[in-house]
Amino acid sequence: MGRVSSNLRDVRRLKAKMGQDNFTLLFPDGSSETFGPDDCIANFLRNAERLKALHRGEEIPAPHPLAQALLRGVNLNAEQLEAAESQRRLDAQISQESSVIGD
Repeated sequence: MGRVSSNLRDVRRLKAKMGQDNFTLLFPDGSSETFGPDDCIANFLRNAERLKALHRGEEIPAPHPLAQALLRGVNLNAEQLEAAESQRRLDAQISQESSVIGD
């Protein structure tokens, strides 16, 4: 049992050193960008702002940098792929509805 708790402490220390729940997205040009839980929350809130602006007929804010990065990322894991697809659907909805409203 002592070995398990020792390993857990090591994992916790390593996680703290590595930035806890941060994740890095890789791009086709070889560059990368790191995001954390706060970016996920900010992305969600920005998407909500974008939808509100669309339905109020206001200027639509630009996507959050995380949203843009998800769409450019390569070698995404399953969770990131799902987030990227959700972002694509939202962006398509905003684009489609804003063109109808603009007519």
